[in-house]
Amino acid sequence: MTEKRARPIAALLWHQTEEWVWPGGFLPWINREVLDYPDDEFPIDRRSGLLINVGFGWVLSAAAFADKTLPAPAAALYVSHLGNAGLHIGWAIKHRKTDPGLITATVALLPTGIIGLHELVRDEAVSRRQLTAGTAAGVVLAAGVAPLMKLRIRRRRRSRTTT
Repeated sequence: MTEKRARPIAALLWHQTEEWVWPGGFLPWINREVLDYPDDEFPIDRRSGLLINVGFGWVLSAAAFADKTLPAPAAALYVSHLGNAGLHIGWAIKHRKTDPGLITATVALLPTGIIGLHELVRDEAVSRRQLTAGTAAGVVLAAGVAPLMKLRIRRRRRSRTTT
């Protein structure tokens, strides 16, 4: 059903709106608070933020929406939604304060990810190989961004100490 396949992109767009419009903004929060770097626009700047949001989130959403016979993109998207929700919710609990993206992570990404994965797992027509591949890709996407950004930080610090 088309409406079900639209849930992930709707949740993602709502979430990205909260992140990028929230007073104080996503970039200062993710860079300073989460990645512990003293710059509002590094290691994630507007360009890399666009790449992460559009390149991963929107492309996966479009792929999941376009072809319901291929569950791997949907599984990857659902798992990445869960990872994103985990980041926002976990950080908020640990620091006892809100962050840009917490509300929609809680009310949109988390339930969309849980319900979507549950539906894929229960659907006997879904290829287990595709489900596994999509889940693995989602884990890599969800868990891979922070280490890549930490690597950018280390490279910048090394280049500044050698010059």
